[in-house]
Amino acid sequence: MTMPPDADDVEETPGEPSSTDAWTPPDTGAAAPPPPSAGPPGPPLPADPSPAPGRRRTNRFAIAALVTGLLGLVVLAIGFAVTAFVQAGRRGEKGRALAAAGLAASAAWITAAALVLASGLLDDADGGDEEPAAKGGKPRVATLLAGDCFTGLEEDLNSVYVTKTPCTQPHEGEIGAVVTLADLPYPGDGTLVTEATKECKDRTRFLMNNRYSDDLELHIDRPRRAAWDKGHHDVTCVLRYTGPEKLTAPLTSAEWGTRVYTQLVAGDCVDEWKEHSLLTTVDCEKKHQLQVIAKYDMRGHEYPSEETIQAKATLECAKRTFKIFDGRPLPRHVVPWYLYPSKEGWKEGDRRIVCMFKADGAPLTRSLMPK
Repeated sequence: MTMPPDADDVEETPGEPSSTDAWTPPDTGAAAPPPPSAGPPGPPLPADPSPAPGRRRTNRFAIAALVTGLLGLVVLAIGFAVTAFVQAGRRGEKGRALAAAGLAASAAWITAAALVLASGLLDDADGGDEEPAAKGGKPRVATLLAGDCFTGLEEDLNSVYVTKTPCTQPHEGEIGAVVTLADLPYPGDGTLVTEATKECKDRTRFLMNNRYSDDLELHIDRPRRAAWDKGHHDVTCVLRYTGPEKLTAPLTSAEWGTRVYTQLVAGDCVDEWKEHSLLTTVDCEKKHQLQVIAKYDMRGHEYPSEETIQAKATLECAKRTFKIFDGRPLPRHVVPWYLYPSKEGWKEGDRRIVCMFKADGAPLTRSLMPK
């Protein structure tokens, strides 16, 4: 067994560690590592480092705008979208794209609704339900007969409504004819109007060839698709007078020919003056002596003197003539002329004054009325 040498017997060598420092008992393990050397100081750590920024929130109104827009709740979607744009911009939130999508969905709903509405209107005009027989108390002209007179014409798509009036009372037009078109498949409203116009002009030609012809306007009442498919192929030809005065007799009485002076109307041309006889109206392009400018009725129960009537007629006819010509130069080679009731006629209710121009020399060959 080996024993460690005695400490007193060991010679110490200068420069070497002492035996105490050099020897380590076998059961103590390896020598401890030297302490770490100190390096240069590192950069100082921040005292309170900031945390990483979090994700932005999505505006709730933007989500609501998208949902309501997709559901077709257009008013709500628009309101939510506007609110979302305002709040997102102020708070720095997300959601503008969602709000814009909600608006786009709302616009799509609006466009679709407009297309459906337009389609419905077209279907209604071209073949919807049948029109009622009356509207606002006015019967549809399809319920009237040829020769019936009317006032208060109103049009509604395919239909015409009027108030039936006796032809001897002031009125504004007359049912010219009722025409039954061919039994063919419904041609569409445009083609139907073209065909009906042709037929109506042919059937009412005899009414158009009179002194009112320049002021007669054709209106056509026609069936819609639903009525056509049920076999209703009749169209009604309506003649409306657009002249300055109301009609007071059927259009058949307006043909050029003989009549009493009280039946004359503005624009009538008379071939010549015949006292105490019927007057003959003619086409104004033919030779004539007189043309009616205006007419009016005097008032009063007692017959005034003839001088009073003449003075009144002269003044009132001059007023009406200047109003009709409205600053235009008066015709040349004519003189003012008027007709007035006799005492016997006054007793029978005649109050009519007829204002006229009379040719001063050569006969007239054209209308003097301003256009």
